[in-house]
Amino acid sequence: MDALRIGPLVLPWGPLILAFGYAIAAFVAGAAQRNGQGRAEPVLLPLLVLALVAARAVFVARHLANYPTMLSMLDIRDRGFAPVAGWVAAVLGVAFWAWRRPALRRSLPVSAATGAAAVLAAGALLQAVQPARPPLPQLSLQRLRLGEEVNATLAATPALARPGGEVALRSLEGKPLVLNLWATWCPPCRRELPALVQAALRERKVRIVLVNEGESAQRVTDFLHHDKLAPPEVLLDPGSRLLSDYRSPGLPTTLFIAADGKVQRLVIGELSAATLQQGIAELNGR
Repeated sequence: MDALRIGPLVLPWGPLILAFGYAIAAFVAGAAQRNGQGRAEPVLLPLLVLALVAARAVFVARHLANYPTMLSMLDIRDRGFAPVAGWVAAVLGVAFWAWRRPALRRSLPVSAATGAAAVLAAGALLQAVQPARPPLPQLSLQRLRLGEEVNATLAATPALARPGGEVALRSLEGKPLVLNLWATWCPPCRRELPALVQAALRERKVRIVLVNEGESAQRVTDFLHHDKLAPPEVLLDPGSRLLSDYRSPGLPTTLFIAADGKVQRLVIGELSAATLQQGIAELNGR
């Protein structure tokens, strides 16, 4: 699973695994110091920060059009990072510090490499123990009947305006699909909705469907009217069946589904326009 749930808290695994790797590296550095080697522990945190900054900077540079402000570039809640750039920066950082401080030429590479190995091993183990993600279930959901205000907004794109009625999820197969599970009470859901709606209106090779979890049609319609959002397709899942079927610990949850109905990627937490486009590009094989 993409995140760990502890009571009301939903914590993404990525930062937890990095913290675990850092702790292992610090332990090894401490053991090396006790054995008479250089004191590498104070360098480990700057090294981790360097790797994260490099990974974020490269990701933002690749998706610069989706980060209109400096604040949005610094907002890492979307977890938009370029891992390879981070690893390269870490290796170069180790080489630089070891060159500048001869006393660290053994202890720093060993402790950093041990921490990196712990991160990679934990990530691989997490992937190995993940339950298989089922294909789209044999489930029909009600399509939201949009009111006149929203339908008027959709009039400029009549091909996207669809009548109400039940939709069998299996009927959505045959084209790459993004299913976003959300609720009106969920702050990160509300923050990411504009980017999802814009992408849904723009994309032609990928279908983007918003699935509301556990709320009434009236509540969802009122929310969309209030926020002046006009998504092409909104489905209602009053029993939160999809959340249960995909064992998601919280909202928002976004499923990137290949044309054959297999879930290619599941993301728990807020998407930005950049991370949404990254997922769409992967679905399209770009």
